[in-house]
Amino acid sequence: MKKQFFLVSLVILIVGISVSCKNNKVEAINYDVEYKSLVEAFSKGESSYKDCNDFYQNIKEDKITEAISELSGRMNSINDSKNNFALGKEKYLQEQWVESYKFLSNVIAEDEENYNEAVEKKNEIMSTYINEAEVLALGYYYDEAIAKLEEIAPYSKDDSSVDEKLNEYNTKKGELVLYEGEVRNIFFHSLIVFPELAFDGDFMQRGYNYWMTTVSEYKKMLEQMYERDYILIDINMVYETEYVDDKPVIKKKDLYLPKGKKPIILSLDDLNYYKYMEKDGFADRLVLDEDGNVATFTKLPDGGELVARDNDCVPITDVFVEEHPDFSFRGAKGVIGFTGYEGIMGYRTDLFDSPTFEEDFKTTKAIADKLKETGWRLGSHSYGHIDFQKKGITRVKKDTKQWNDEVIPIIGKTNLFIYPYGSSVKKDDERFKELQKYGFEVFWGVGGRGATLRYYDDFIFMDRCNLDGFKMNRGPKQLEDLFDIDYVYDKSRPKFE
Repeated sequence: MKKQFFLVSLVILIVGISVSCKNNKVEAINYDVEYKSLVEAFSKGESSYKDCNDFYQNIKEDKITEAISELSGRMNSINDSKNNFALGKEKYLQEQWVESYKFLSNVIAEDEENYNEAVEKKNEIMSTYINEAEVLALGYYYDEAIAKLEEIAPYSKDDSSVDEKLNEYNTKKGELVLYEGEVRNIFFHSLIVFPELAFDGDFMQRGYNYWMTTVSEYKKMLEQMYERDYILIDINMVYETEYVDDKPVIKKKDLYLPKGKKPIILSLDDLNYYKYMEKDGFADRLVLDEDGNVATFTKLPDGGELVARDNDCVPITDVFVEEHPDFSFRGAKGVIGFTGYEGIMGYRTDLFDSPTFEEDFKTTKAIADKLKETGWRLGSHSYGHIDFQKKGITRVKKDTKQWNDEVIPIIGKTNLFIYPYGSSVKKDDERFKELQKYGFEVFWGVGGRGATLRYYDDFIFMDRCNLDGFKMNRGPKQLEDLFDIDYVYDKSRPKFE
């Protein structure tokens, strides 16, 4: 009887142990399933880190399986990812692109709630950097393009496009060659917008036909010079000023350009919009348009008004370079020579008692600042458009001081002087010395092909070639390398006499 009782007890114990083990296993499996479900919900943003962590902390230590430990590690990785996404998004909204990219790069695929958005934002940031670098490189700003990409390169190891672009720009930078040919210097006056008004048979027609260029001609000239591999350069690219014993010494500067490109310097005379030009087919003044770009304001023949970027040299050149950034070497545009006797840019900044003087002063200064910001250099064309060879030192002193007093406060200090009529004086002439007292170092005349560039100890002198009706008719050989005159020439011009 005792033996039978013992056997029954043993069977009950074994069954109990078996059931207990089974229950423990089921309990562990249930923990696995529930915890996995919570972590997956956390990944999708459907539960919180606190929910997951609280569940994990409530599991008895002896119930933590290898699977549960792996899920805990996954939970923490997803939580780190979510924190990185939050920081990346915050930096993105603050437009701190590199910091944003850095944080977003730490978002993992298991973070299903945020991963796709993180990838989209990373791609957007990367595209922005590559596009901005490409625009810089197209304008030959290779160092700046490289620096732009190097900002983000340490965080973009998974994107080969950055290294590819860096290699491309470094290669192109190394391919710039020393240019040793001639530097052409071309110039224009304000453009004729409405030929039918300029060429209307009155006493002004002959002068316009000689010394002006139409909008149509100017656009075609730019087009053809671009096609023939000419490239705009800044005057500061051909010289530099050193100071020895506090005296300026001019040095020739080596000019490196893309192979096959030919440099050209552009200058504009009399960007003043004089009274005589009113109602004669020209724009009326410079303005800043609603986007902050330099444009022209024009009173139309029908009485209407037009603000546009295609009615004079400055805005037309700006637009052309925007569309063809490789036409300008490192953002160069040209030099604008102002007189002052009827104000500048179409505003009467010479009339101090004018009721609009303060407003005109602020407007012209804002335009001048924008011109300089967008690659234009501003210089003097004398105050009264005087002929230096015909005027004595007293007149030159008065003229130069007046220009300095009235125009410099608007455009800022400048070392550029364009002789009116191309009427230059010799370097030992007292009138020349007077100009130097005001800091002028770069002097421009008029003559031939505009390819003369002379370096002196304390200044440089360049001739310029006028691209107008006179030169197209009387000196076509000097222009044939620049453009096809038959193609460019405006057929609305009257017979040249």
